[in-house]
Amino acid sequence: KDGVEATAMGLKTGVDSDCGGEYQQHAITALERGLMTEADIDRALINMFTIRMRLGEFDPPSIVPYAGIKPGIINDPSHNDLAILTAVKSPVLLKNEISKTTEAKALPLDPSVIKKIAILGPHADKIELGDYSGPVEDSIKTTPQEGLEQFIAENNLDVEVVLAGSGNTERRNDFFTPMRFTTISNNGTEQEYNAAEYVDAASGLIVASRFGRTSIRGIKDGDWTAYGDIDVTELDSIRFNFTVATNGGSVEVRVSSPTGNIIASGKVESTQQGGGFFGRQATLTANVNTLGIAGPQDLYFVYREPETPATDKATLDIAKSADVAILFVGTDQSTGREESDRFSLKLPGNQEDLIKAVAKVNPNTIVVMQTMGMVEVEGFRHNPNIPGIIFTGYNGQAQGYAMAKILFGDENPGGKTPLTWYKSVEDLPDFNDYSLRKGPENNGRTYWYFDGDVSYEFGFGLSYTSF
Repeated sequence: KDGVEATAMGLKTGVDSDCGGEYQQHAITALERGLMTEADIDRALINMFTIRMRLGEFDPPSIVPYAGIKPGIINDPSHNDLAILTAVKSPVLLKNEISKTTEAKALPLDPSVIKKIAILGPHADKIELGDYSGPVEDSIKTTPQEGLEQFIAENNLDVEVVLAGSGNTERRNDFFTPMRFTTISNNGTEQEYNAAEYVDAASGLIVASRFGRTSIRGIKDGDWTAYGDIDVTELDSIRFNFTVATNGGSVEVRVSSPTGNIIASGKVESTQQGGGFFGRQATLTANVNTLGIAGPQDLYFVYREPETPATDKATLDIAKSADVAILFVGTDQSTGREESDRFSLKLPGNQEDLIKAVAKVNPNTIVVMQTMGMVEVEGFRHNPNIPGIIFTGYNGQAQGYAMAKILFGDENPGGKTPLTWYKSVEDLPDFNDYSLRKGPENNGRTYWYFDGDVSYEFGFGLSYTSF
């Protein structure tokens, strides 16, 4: 559908306002084409103006209840109490089995047995609030480390907490994005190409436009894009221009197929710090060895993600020395947020490798996942050295203290997952297939229509209570 049709369809089906620019740009044209009527517009306006009236926007302040709210109410202690209450109600206990170390259920932690806790993972000493959460004053927000230490101090527990900062949340998709490339001949002649104008590509890739800029989305390890009729006769080199999310990946230039002969390759590194809205920039010039091949050829650019760093020995020594190792892992604002489609459902960065490495040295390993939606857990959920797993979404300013209350059994986790946990992203229809129902070539989507095996079904959630 074009913007005019989309505007008419959206407004007529009850979407009264558009926080983008489609309605503003196309509403009059849709009206002139007869795709909608003034009555359709009036209905939307009445709904919006009614809400504004209910909020007292057009009334004198003296009769508007909201006008009497003073700035001093901000950070009232009752608000933090509510944040704690909410944060202890929402986590979901996904696994709680007998620990090899304590010979009892892994959770809640027993302070008479657990004397040393190693906390690891990229979320162990940070707080992740997610989209649309305003900044929170340091005095009322708690990281997992701070929450555990506060709970232990308040309850005079003889338990030591040791932090081993480890793991990263670097993206496993769109680690870099090719914007354009330039072929350079031996005589210096250059020919520039738009990387988004490929003739073929790996499944799952899309070309998206945003703010007038078109780019490839969804690149994962091993994905490729193909470009036809590139003359490699007397070709000296190829210059690539990328936007970079994570340094260290590489690109291979292959002939005829994604597994064809490699005629050039190089590592993608950015020299810029930070980055604007579209990320940091990187330029790679790869020398070409044509291997005697000449004339127009189909070139395939194959993309490789950065190598995952191994977990260092010092981190593993800390994990091994503790009575329990608790890994705080998850997504963050670079890997799970609005307008950031997840083309991969794995835990970002090296977190899954970290989980496996820690579980190998400590048979009493607990995984606490704070993620935007489900992640693939088949790689570690059956590990007998991981007797406990907890999931929560971005859990607010009190997330650390609330999780400490749950881990020590001061609160009983009773949340139920509002998500279907698919075993793999490969179990789902193609990224561009929006149909929910089962089709001839897919299992459908959501708990209504997906009929494959899952890791955790919609509504799953255990409890410390035996039923």
